[in-house]
Amino acid sequence: MPDAMKTEIQRQLAVMRSGVEELIPEAELVAKLERSLKTKTPLRVKQGFDPTAPDIHLGHTIGLRKLRQFQDLGHQVVLIVGSYTALVGDPSGRNKTRPRLTEAEVNANAQTYLDQFFKVVDKSRTEVRWNGEWFSGMRFTDVLHLTSQFTVARLLERDDFDERFKAGEPIGVHELFYPLMQAYDSVVIKADVEIGATEQKFNLLTGRDIQIAYGVEPQIVLTLPVLEGLDGVRRMSKTLGNYIGVAESPREMFGKVMSIPDPLIERYYRLVTDATPQECAEVAKSLGDPATNPMVLKKALAHRLVRQYHTVAEADRARDDFEKQFSRRETPSEMPVVKVEPGRFRARDLVMRAFPNEYTGTAAGNLFRQGAVYINGERVTDVARELDLGQGSGLGELVIKVGRKFVKVVAS
Repeated sequence: MPDAMKTEIQRQLAVMRSGVEELIPEAELVAKLERSLKTKTPLRVKQGFDPTAPDIHLGHTIGLRKLRQFQDLGHQVVLIVGSYTALVGDPSGRNKTRPRLTEAEVNANAQTYLDQFFKVVDKSRTEVRWNGEWFSGMRFTDVLHLTSQFTVARLLERDDFDERFKAGEPIGVHELFYPLMQAYDSVVIKADVEIGATEQKFNLLTGRDIQIAYGVEPQIVLTLPVLEGLDGVRRMSKTLGNYIGVAESPREMFGKVMSIPDPLIERYYRLVTDATPQECAEVAKSLGDPATNPMVLKKALAHRLVRQYHTVAEADRARDDFEKQFSRRETPSEMPVVKVEPGRFRARDLVMRAFPNEYTGTAAGNLFRQGAVYINGERVTDVARELDLGQGSGLGELVIKVGRKFVKVVAS
């Protein structure tokens, strides 16, 4: 192999590895890159999206930004709109069967999805395919042939299926089809590389097996980290309500970014902004300096994200509005009220009482460790801190803030 080709392969590998959890197997990727450079044929790089909701959030952009890197290296991106896989619903990471969507709901969601994709990915260098193209025309014998390439034992190796099976939770037969359907997409488009979140690893590896079964060269699997949401604990999700949407207004986006826990600042810089590795390193260094006010770094992060998806002028206005509204540490004039019996409470127990449907003991404890909890304007990190409420010299009420959510707890 000529030295110039070796240098180019190493350059591309460095970009492809950046921010990646796993690259499986790297030796095969090197071989694909060598052939690509010799034949001047770009790699076909696939990512699929199921339009189960009308908008995408910052968590989705981790994959989109990686696709853009592949485009900038000269490769062909193939976006799969899962018009049929969305009808099944990806069971990854779920402990119960998700509700099925109708075709009309899926198609309506897909219209806004694509517009938002191209805020990150170059539309002129993207091939968009809807997997209804091939699944809608399948005969039942074709389905039987596809399912015969995999065993139930292999499917039950998935942690989520295995856990649900052992717990006696229902698993719909249609859910077992999902990894095979995603894999068949790779067969049809002859994917060289498929990217997805770490929780997608089983599905992505299944793609390699099914490609081999159909006589197609197996794809490289590239997994990416999952982004924590506004609560700093659970993955970003519209279902959980802890997300930052890429189509949200500048003011809303700025305010939501300002509510993330401080320990996530560097991670957000690294995963969802256009900051260079050197800039991210500087942020990490600053966060480690006791003299640094994390609020300053968070404002810079919020401004950067708003200008990525809107304009610099809108980012400036969003910052000014935030400073006017929140620099005085004002609390909302109206907020939910939770009544408790007078007594002495541990801080973590009060948070669980204030947000009864959102945080378990473990999740509530994580919030404290990440600096996301404020009681009467004071950050509280000790889960066992005791507070008197409504007895003796204790307060009659207090305000608990978690992220951007406020609840007034009143002793009665």
